[in-house]
Amino acid sequence: MPIESKTKPAKVTASEWNNTGREIRALLEGKDLQTDITLNNYGTDKVGEGPPLHVHPYDEIFTITEGRARFTVGDKTIDAEAGDVILGPANIPHGYQNLGPGRLVSLDIHLSQEWIQYDLADKWDQSSVRISAESKMKSEESQSGQKDGDSHA
Repeated sequence: MPIESKTKPAKVTASEWNNTGREIRALLEGKDLQTDITLNNYGTDKVGEGPPLHVHPYDEIFTITEGRARFTVGDKTIDAEAGDVILGPANIPHGYQNLGPGRLVSLDIHLSQEWIQYDLADKWDQSSVRISAESKMKSEESQSGQKDGDSHA
């Protein structure tokens, strides 16, 4: 006998989570759907550009939906193209760049209710954590109406 689900079916329309024309085109945090998976849709037309080295306290799965990318995951270099899937294990530095020619698009699956990212610099510190990318995607006008206390440290 199946166990009853704690969550209900839901639909999030493209216009509710897409930000076409930006590098981070879309972010849908799992907490908004009461699930443990966060989606991040990334795209760039610039060859050589991509998310710099960073880590997450959870696994991340990259799905290349368009173009070609060169990943650095720990001490490995992995080239991927549309249709390929790459695993970035928790707490292992990773990043990727557009190999070209043309556009790179990836749908990144974060195994977490929220997007938590530590960008690598000389050292890790609390100021390098990004709990949510929403503030990076909203215009300044909409940020002025954002309530305090959205982030967790």
